[in-house]
Amino acid sequence: MKLFQNSVYLAWADTKARYKKSILGPFWPVLTNLIGVLGLSVVWANLLHENMTTFVPSLTLGLIAWQLISGTLIDGPVTFYRQAGMIKNVAIPAWFFVLRLLARHTINMLHNVVIVIGVMFFFKVQITWTTLLVIPGLILVLLNLFWMMFLLGMLGARFRDIEHLVNSAVPLLFFVSPVVYRINRLPANLNIVWFNPLSYFIEVVRAPVLGHVPGHNAYMIMIVLFITGSLTTWAYYKSYGKRLAFWV
Repeated sequence: MKLFQNSVYLAWADTKARYKKSILGPFWPVLTNLIGVLGLSVVWANLLHENMTTFVPSLTLGLIAWQLISGTLIDGPVTFYRQAGMIKNVAIPAWFFVLRLLARHTINMLHNVVIVIGVMFFFKVQITWTTLLVIPGLILVLLNLFWMMFLLGMLGARFRDIEHLVNSAVPLLFFVSPVVYRINRLPANLNIVWFNPLSYFIEVVRAPVLGHVPGHNAYMIMIVLFITGSLTTWAYYKSYGKRLAFWV
């Protein structure tokens, strides 16, 4: 429990240190995201012929969820070898470094809740009991991101090309994930998007806030992903975890 608290504390310290002596501090990314939401809303709403009242809240939630997902995926491969000094000299469980990085991205995401509240108020998005489903949805997302970062971190420490591969893949994943668009607005033959696991990451966070229960067995698939991914990560760590200090 102490290590868990320390990882969160260090994540918060990392956030504070990054924006030290800055007037807006950690709210600079919030301002950047707000400008991005406004700009993309105008462009994509016109391109997709969408109603701004329903499109802007959907886009806002999609972008904020994607920022959390993409940020953790990009940082995943460098999780361990950027902490090579500590790993080689201090007896700290490997999960500590993963949790610290995930906590930092979660803190950054929580700052963006300000934008969500503002958009919901401006576009009169109703808050219902369904909205509370965002809590288990976010927990499932974080649990899955944890094992993904852990696995990518081990692979990235052993094979340095993984970092560049992930950096190249993330922009492509943006377009094949329902960040800007809603899947229910696509033609039936494009529902293949559901074969992209990241679609469920966005669905379980965005749908409840918009007043909908996540469909397509989203919760079940997220749970299955967590179990299979965690077991795979655990098996890999059990087999090669002792070599981590040599890889970094």
